[in-house]
Amino acid sequence: MCDKVFFNEKGGFVCPAFSEWKIIFESEGTDVLRCGKNAMKDDRNKRKSSIAKIGAKLFSKKGFAETSMDDIATTARLSKGGIYHYFSSKTEVLYFILDNFMDVVLKELEDELDKNDNELERVRGLIFCHIDQYPKYLAEARILFHEVQNLPPKYYKKIIAKEREYNRITHNVLAEYFGSSLKKNQVTAVTFILLGMCNSIYAYNPENPVSPKQMSQMIFDILVDGVCGIQRKNSGEE
Repeated sequence: MCDKVFFNEKGGFVCPAFSEWKIIFESEGTDVLRCGKNAMKDDRNKRKSSIAKIGAKLFSKKGFAETSMDDIATTARLSKGGIYHYFSSKTEVLYFILDNFMDVVLKELEDELDKNDNELERVRGLIFCHIDQYPKYLAEARILFHEVQNLPPKYYKKIIAKEREYNRITHNVLAEYFGSSLKKNQVTAVTFILLGMCNSIYAYNPENPVSPKQMSQMIFDILVDGVCGIQRKNSGEE
């Protein structure tokens, strides 16, 4: 017997009596929903994410080469064989971590930029968003810098493509703000200078009296004030 009955908008009902398939009976016909399979898939993805989070901390602390699947399984409280139901190798764990990390940071950046039409505020938002990710994804960011080369070529190319997309968005935000006052090659150089400053946060000591928010403002001021000098020089060349 079903312990729960859910009515749909057509007046039919869903009876979750069996584990993988739920049948909807409606006045206009019968539909088959894969609710059970979706629930199982969601649970599996949550478990994979939990294991990957543990893997990220271990890779960040011990290094990819020094971390074994047994280490991850033990920390995740899985049997040595149990972890292989989720990942076939630690390389797959690494790829899962970095692929999801890049998706998250790209989404957060796009959401931040969508908040503002003002070009200067979009530059500020970009910097603050990047630095704000530091306490949330420290392990993932560190292994992106130090362990991505351990991925096989097909996975490595996918992660690099997402990094390039992040760089492209950053370049476009700066190009929109600086406009014609900077040459195209100068905007490209400023993009990598900015990313270099922002990425230095991952070597930052959380006990430092300068907070991430203060550091974001410092990087913003250095960028905007420093580029003013380049703009003046460019103006003098014309």
